[in-house]
Amino acid sequence: MRRKLALLAPLALLWAPVAMAENNRCTVSVSSVQFGTYSALRLGDVRTTGTVVYNCTQASPITIAISRGGGSFLENRRMTQAGFDLAYNLYLDAAGSIMWGDGTSGTQVYRDPAPAPNTNMSVPIYARVPANQRLAHTGPYDDNLIVTINY
Repeated sequence: MRRKLALLAPLALLWAPVAMAENNRCTVSVSSVQFGTYSALRLGDVRTTGTVVYNCTQASPITIAISRGGGSFLENRRMTQAGFDLAYNLYLDAAGSIMWGDGTSGTQVYRDPAPAPNTNMSVPIYARVPANQRLAHTGPYDDNLIVTINY
């Protein structure tokens, strides 16, 4: 079964329910991923985190996938503002070596083979905006993503 979540302005995650499994029920909440103010003069990448919290009634395997949004998995996702882009990406690890996606194009999904029943399980979303990007426009940049929980 699936539960879909949407990632919106600038990377705030919202969820909307989809069909529930008959024998298992999962609830999900997501904290926002906010990068704050980006400066092209900043030395180093901008890093931040968000969180997915899920709670299932049974210890059934789950996966959590995040869509590509703007851009692609082969390069970077893209936040946009007035037609201009700012590259970013989301990761399963703090080092930024495992891109969180839908399992295609070298990305991985989060997997939990047996979540503890009736327990809030917290998964960090590691996010990074690479340094040295030239901004053509000031103001908020955002992207739209779908987070899918399969259980």
